[in-house]
Amino acid sequence: MKHPAALALALLVWHGLAAPAAAQTRDPFPCSLVTRLEVEAVQGDEVTDAKPSEPSREPLAVSQCFYSVKTFSKSVSLEVTRRPAGGKESPAAHWKQMFARAFDRSRAKGEEEEEEKAAAAKPGGEKEREKEAAAKPRAIAGVGDEAYWVATPMGGGLYVLKGDAYFRLSVGGADPEPVKIEKLKKLARQVLRRL
Repeated sequence: MKHPAALALALLVWHGLAAPAAAQTRDPFPCSLVTRLEVEAVQGDEVTDAKPSEPSREPLAVSQCFYSVKTFSKSVSLEVTRRPAGGKESPAAHWKQMFARAFDRSRAKGEEEEEEKAAAAKPGGEKEREKEAAAKPRAIAGVGDEAYWVATPMGGGLYVLKGDAYFRLSVGGADPEPVKIEKLKKLARQVLRRL
């Protein structure tokens, strides 16, 4: 072979390009799943920092990225939950436990209405019923295998299942809930492309 150095260089370049892609499919770095520019495009404000972390949530593998935005209340958080290497616990099974009520198709509509009436009849029950309704997962179409919006006093989060992994995107800020959901759906589609 006339150019062994060129072949060696080509193999090094190929290996250098192939290795990160393989690593991303196994254990994606959370801040690589959504870029700063994508967050800026959705939030309309500058991202000042993207900080990864790995909270301990045994027996699942969890990684996070917090995108600090110049207007801090517009910051975005991404949390990815996967099966750890050699782990037996299934993120999809955990997902089903988290959203059991949403999956429970056997509850009669009348039964749910009776529970709501009983809660409203209690002193302060109307406020409690409003809190419970806000916290109930709401199915969201058009992203992942399944997706749910869960409202919180601080903003809310979009939970998305893909295969045997799921992630949560959350955002604060003054936007109305439908606007937040649309923004998070846009970011979720980017995550799904790279997860």
